[in-house]
Amino acid sequence: MASDPADTLFFRAYRGVDAPRFANQIELECAKILDFYGVPWAYEPRSFVLERAPDGRVTRAFTPDFYLPDQELYVEVTVMKQSLVTRKNRKLREVRRLYPDVKVKLFYRRDIERLAQRHRLRLAS
Repeated sequence: MASDPADTLFFRAYRGVDAPRFANQIELECAKILDFYGVPWAYEPRSFVLERAPDGRVTRAFTPDFYLPDQELYVEVTVMKQSLVTRKNRKLREVRRLYPDVKVKLFYRRDIERLAQRHRLRLAS
């Protein structure tokens, strides 16, 4: 589900260059929460190279969903079933190993569900 760029017109704390095109409704809802609290954020501003082919071409990368510049923190949100998160966790460990000065936080389904309850959001299944 790519979001409509017009959806971003109401974002006040957004610090990106181009209008974000969210991959799913959960990302949009997280952006709304960040914006509501006035937390400056950018959407997918950087990809971290994890592996390159011998010719230098990037073969694996990790692109966190959000960057919070005031906290110097990248945030990845996932609503995958916990049993399917293994690959994402592996990539996150690789980012931490290859880029030790970069802070990344992964929010799991349960974290998003708690936020949704707290902010009375309806989550897509």
